[in-house]
Amino acid sequence: MKQVRASLGTLAVLGMELMLMDAPPTTAYLQIYTDERCRANCLFCSQAKDSKGELKQIARGQYMPADLDEVVRRLGIAFEKGYLYRACIQTAMYPGMWEDTVYLIGRIRDTCSIPVSLSVFPLDDSKYRTLAGMGVDQLVIPLDAATPEMFHSIKGGGAGGPFTWGAHLDGLERAAAVFPHVGTHIIVGMGETDKEVVELVGRLHRLGINAALFAYTRLPGTRELDVVDAKPDIGHYRRVQMASYLIRNDMVRLDDLEFEDGNITYFGLDGHDLESVIEKGDAFMTTGCANCNRPYATETHDQVYNYPAAPDSDEVDRIKGQMEMEGGA
Repeated sequence: MKQVRASLGTLAVLGMELMLMDAPPTTAYLQIYTDERCRANCLFCSQAKDSKGELKQIARGQYMPADLDEVVRRLGIAFEKGYLYRACIQTAMYPGMWEDTVYLIGRIRDTCSIPVSLSVFPLDDSKYRTLAGMGVDQLVIPLDAATPEMFHSIKGGGAGGPFTWGAHLDGLERAAAVFPHVGTHIIVGMGETDKEVVELVGRLHRLGINAALFAYTRLPGTRELDVVDAKPDIGHYRRVQMASYLIRNDMVRLDDLEFEDGNITYFGLDGHDLESVIEKGDAFMTTGCANCNRPYATETHDQVYNYPAAPDSDEVDRIKGQMEMEGGA
């Protein structure tokens, strides 16, 4: 294994690419290198076995092949100087994935003590213990879909893939018994309701599992999803973003929320208290592992779903409008 894929933003922070960045990544985003397509078949993914998309694409991010020795060397320097605080490793399903994953983590560990997150499909408990012993402190198993039915059609048998909802939930719960921090991803904008997302976030929170939100991004070459728009409705996104923040921070319980036709109509807080949370702004920042800001992973400059830094006053005003809260909560 002589190469690793790294996001362009990561390579820029490491001094291996020239880029102007208004929000440099605070995590090094890496992916195990392979020139094979993933054996999984998620509809939204460029790397899926039946996709015609580019292997370098993960959401809007481009992960370019780079020399492994140089990336690891510079990663150690960037961590020592405080430019990067974490390494996040993405995997794919292919023969040799486990050996390559262990090798990459080992190379990083031989160089520095940067915290390591791993995003992977469910593994057996012995592999979880091996990863934890190597210093992986945060493990992510992406559910992506908000309901079992959507999971089946987008990631499971309905998409020609190997995954099942039950196995993913089981993998998350088993991982939570091994790792200090376990998380998942939920992609918003694939036909789900506010209520379906928030109920899943609440269920996972009770299990000690963090659910990070992503905005659905249609990529060239990927297969069609039964969604109306290529971009998620920003009002829908802001509602589930706010409710998820309140639940994760134990400010409200799921039972405190009110819904109508699947949409949130009451967040469990009175107007003044809710507006105070909105004004603070961190409810709308990137969620995920510690020190993950994931700049422009699913965003464009004219449509930001997850802010990589605290939104300023103008951005908060824009958020209020997106939540239809101009002039008050």
